[in-house]
Amino acid sequence: MSNGRRCALAATIVLLALSSPTAQSAKFDSLLTLNEFVEDWKISKQFTLDVANAMPADSYNFKPNPDEMTFAEQLAHIAVGNAFRFQQITGIPAPFDPDPSKTTPLDKQSVTTMLAQSFDYVIGVLPQITPEQLKRTWHIPSWKPRTDPDGRAMILNMLIHTAHHRAQCEVYLRVKGIKPPDYTF
Repeated sequence: MSNGRRCALAATIVLLALSSPTAQSAKFDSLLTLNEFVEDWKISKQFTLDVANAMPADSYNFKPNPDEMTFAEQLAHIAVGNAFRFQQITGIPAPFDPDPSKTTPLDKQSVTTMLAQSFDYVIGVLPQITPEQLKRTWHIPSWKPRTDPDGRAMILNMLIHTAHHRAQCEVYLRVKGIKPPDYTF
């Protein structure tokens, strides 16, 4: 059998295995170790703070168009979101009130302090999350189409949520003519 046919046969076997009902419904035990995931949050913290610090304080109220959040609001949204969801998952009080309906100071110092506190909180509670908390589900209608995530999905979503809003902040920097920090992960 030629190498090309062997590769095609191997690919077919892998695709069949992955398309089986068992493979589709099985969850990975873990893609990362806890230490690796905590390290990813530490890297995300530093990169997010680097992005936050790249914007001058007098431009924290900048937004590229009326429909967007300001630069400060984007960062505060990351901080409040992380604190809110991890407090929801763990029941461990956040370092500040993460009620999204409450207003927070939006000056550079206040926002970067809250941002750092939110990351430190996440990094501290991650190792304390229990298997039961990872399996528990919540009904979150705004998370379409995944309105009933479990703790595992919520944790992954929050890392992605952070990256999403941080990337928007990087675009704001570019619009202002500021080169964002180099991507790190």
